[in-house]
Amino acid sequence: MHLNKAQDIIIEEFEALFDNLKNKRQYFRYLADLGAQLPTDTSIRTDEKLIHLSKSRIWLDAECRDGKVYYSGDSDNSIMRGILFLFLKVFSGRTPQEIIDSDIYFTNEIELFENLSPERRKEVSSILVRIRSLAAGLQAHMLKSA
Repeated sequence: MHLNKAQDIIIEEFEALFDNLKNKRQYFRYLADLGAQLPTDTSIRTDEKLIHLSKSRIWLDAECRDGKVYYSGDSDNSIMRGILFLFLKVFSGRTPQEIIDSDIYFTNEIELFENLSPERRKEVSSILVRIRSLAAGLQAHMLKSA
C-alpha cells in the first residue's frame, strides 16, 4: 500500500467519526483509544530512543529489513501514543526515500494541529522530525553497506 493510501485511510476513518466527535474531549478519547492499539514495548524505553520533549516522554526506534523501515514506539501519554500509532501506521514498511520525500497531509485533514495545544504540536513535529531522521540514517547505512 502506498504511503498516501495509508494517509487516505486514516482520513476516511476520522471523517466517519467526525459527526460523532462533537468536541475535543471525544476527539482526544479516540486518539487515546488508538494509543491502546500500539503494542507496548518497554525495551524501547531507553535514553537513546527518547525524544526529548517538555511534556510527554516519547520513545521511537527504527530498523531496516529488506530495504524497508519498520518503526516501534511508545509514550507515557495515551494521546501521544495514539498520535504515534497513526504515524507508525503511515511510515512503517516504507523505503527510507519514501519516508524522506513524503508529504504528510493527513494531520491537516483530521485537524490534528487545530485540536492540540502549542506544546503538543511541538511534540508531534518532533516525532515527525525523528521519523525522517531515523530513515535518513538507515538510508545512509544501506548506501555505505552496498
